[in-house]
Amino acid sequence: MASFATIGSIRELCYEVIQYLGPADIFSLLLTCKLFYPVCYQSLWSTLHLYSKPHRLDRGRVCHKLVRLINTRGIDKVGIEHVKTILLHRYSLTCTNGFVQSGLIHILEDLLASGKLDLKHLELRYNLSWHTDAEKEELFGFLRHLREYSQKKQPNEFSMALTANPISLEPALDANFLDMEKIITLELEVDWRYKDCDNDERQDVYIGAGPGVWEDSDSDHTDPGDSMDDLDDEEQWLRSTSDQPGALEGGCSPNLQVDTSQYNTRLAGIFTHLFSRTTDLQFLTIRSVCDSRRRYTDFKLSPPLKTLQSTIRNLPKLRTLEIRGKFFHPSFFIAPPDSARSVTYDGVLSNKWLRGFRECSFANVTHLNIKFAEGVPERMRGCRDFRKRSVNYVQVSGLLRCDIEGFDMMAPDLGVCIARGNQKLDEISKAGLLRGTGDPL
Repeated sequence: MASFATIGSIRELCYEVIQYLGPADIFSLLLTCKLFYPVCYQSLWSTLHLYSKPHRLDRGRVCHKLVRLINTRGIDKVGIEHVKTILLHRYSLTCTNGFVQSGLIHILEDLLASGKLDLKHLELRYNLSWHTDAEKEELFGFLRHLREYSQKKQPNEFSMALTANPISLEPALDANFLDMEKIITLELEVDWRYKDCDNDERQDVYIGAGPGVWEDSDSDHTDPGDSMDDLDDEEQWLRSTSDQPGALEGGCSPNLQVDTSQYNTRLAGIFTHLFSRTTDLQFLTIRSVCDSRRRYTDFKLSPPLKTLQSTIRNLPKLRTLEIRGKFFHPSFFIAPPDSARSVTYDGVLSNKWLRGFRECSFANVTHLNIKFAEGVPERMRGCRDFRKRSVNYVQVSGLLRCDIEGFDMMAPDLGVCIARGNQKLDEISKAGLLRGTGDPL
């Protein structure tokens, strides 16, 4: 059996060992044998997590401690030159938090500008706030230095993970504050309660409207029937039945405003502009953090939303796509690009959404997760997009894993259709899809 001394004397073997250890174990190993010290020391400094606790408890104490250490020992006597990854907390770019108040923001600026810091990856929450012009200049000065550093690097030399509200990110897109081409992980958080996320200009058209409101919806609500091919049956939608959560039951509540998010051309344009710039994007999450709780109306695929669909579909390197919560409307289906391997949909999803889903081939997707959330009946009342219908078939055929929850609310045969069309599914996935259907496949 090899001794610590033998392993520690072989640098490559040391790296192989520590990749399976956490920070606490690496620190213990560092104290065990002096031959391990250089490798363990570099490893402990390789990722700089600037907050050790949730921001309400930490308040940037790690930043203050690091600055005191640098001031005491000198910048060249600490391991900051070994840092390859920096994880900035969600409130780092606010004037009241430790990253700014401690002065660490300026230290990192100088290190990036001088080339002393060979940074490979940065996780950034784009959430800026300031009280004075001087504080504003501090924040944007850091972003300028970061952009200049990023633009000197090739895509394989530097990358970013960005979390942001798309509305607050719009100025950064227009002013080129960030090197968008270096973003490989993007998480977008949408608060649909913001006025900018719900176009109120259309409100007066819909509030208190009866069946005449449907004149503004898709023109193909015609054919009667019981399958998804006949989803747009206007006659049957205007009759209330027990399995129609979206049926008109004595008309729509005049007190519930209409959700007009689908008409927000500005927000659709921001998304489209953003995705057209993030050409190296590999991991995309779109998350609805808060919704307006307004009433849905029939979905109409507008030109801006169609352009947005196409832009996402053409992301050349995207491997993981997650859409959680409302994305403009429960009927707005986003197909992944051919490069995608893992796809997740989670939220209130309509039968009209399922119509888009079943026609999508998911060409190279191997892992598919869908969670049908139970919608609020008041929000769906009067919208013809919601109804319990059979899906009949799906185009997807290459899945290895598939987990779908709640599909019986909208399409009882969805699980069977997916299980039949995907012969390489693992047994756990098949069992989950067929549970409660009585179909032995």
